[in-house]
Amino acid sequence: MQQLLRFEYYRILKSKFIWVIAGLCVLLPVLAAVALQVIYINFGEEDEIIELLSGKNHVRCFTWYVIAYFYERIPLMLALFIPLFIGRDYRDGVIRNKLTAGHTRLEIFSSVVIPQVTVTAGLSIIYVLSGIAAMACTRIGADVNGGEMFLRAVPLLLSLIATAILFCAISLLIKSRAGTVVLCIAFVFSFGMFSLLAYNFSYSRKTVRSYVEVYNEALESSGYAFPDDMRIEEDDYFNAGWYIGRPLFLATNAGLGKEFVSDFTSMISLDEDDSFSYPKKLVRMGYMENMSLSLLMGNYGSYLIDLDDVEGAYVKFQDAELEYNIKSILWGAAYFAGGYALFRKKNIF
Repeated sequence: MQQLLRFEYYRILKSKFIWVIAGLCVLLPVLAAVALQVIYINFGEEDEIIELLSGKNHVRCFTWYVIAYFYERIPLMLALFIPLFIGRDYRDGVIRNKLTAGHTRLEIFSSVVIPQVTVTAGLSIIYVLSGIAAMACTRIGADVNGGEMFLRAVPLLLSLIATAILFCAISLLIKSRAGTVVLCIAFVFSFGMFSLLAYNFSYSRKTVRSYVEVYNEALESSGYAFPDDMRIEEDDYFNAGWYIGRPLFLATNAGLGKEFVSDFTSMISLDEDDSFSYPKKLVRMGYMENMSLSLLMGNYGSYLIDLDDVEGAYVKFQDAELEYNIKSILWGAAYFAGGYALFRKKNIF
């Protein structure tokens, strides 16, 4: 087993492709940090710059924005590298030679997966550290919130590792490198659609029940003469999309990218005065949140809906981190066990 691992690591380090990917993991966060410096500092008004740099929350927001995108960038790199790298083993007869040398299929399967998991973790760490270093060199600065930001990045890393295991299994089961590349890239792009579906219908029945009650009570107590069709019912939110999206959200990490990976719309705080914030909790209301925001910012005043009154509307990041960590570990184990079970029966010769 140790000989197989040394052989795989040696091959990876000799690959020019992996060094190109590593270079991109340095370049991309640096470019993001430079863009923030140019947009918000170089071309910003002086009073806006002073306000921007006056609070640590802003600095944490921008730091997270730069580093968290490794979760969006690296999967496509893995979808190219893993199938092309492992696919050569069939073409060059490497797997057949390993079996002939007396290695078990479990050893062969594990010796392929473990180095790719290491590569995934290494690329993610390079991306994150490069982003922090780049932000530290800007006038905005860098702030990892006393190290808490690294814990928030763990669910993203574990989800990527599970994805890498899946790509390894696919690459070991299908001899065609072109076929595996297509499948892995299709998985990456389709996951965006599944992510949107899971996120939009992430709310529970309890949250809907509470939201409908708070919403309708707010209409009655507002003092405005609202038309009857502005009242809502629980059944309005339990359509076919919910019956697909809610189980998808509960069983998989499909909602992770939308909930954790920062974009400027998701970093706008609903309960703080800052323009951009590094929130301690996330809103788990799906598309119901859009209606709440429209009421909060509409002509009827911001007192209509208080999301703190909606049970289950807010979830602490620590609780969400634990949920996603457990699901990533379980899915990674399932990909490994299922992949090995099929690989054990595959006809190599």
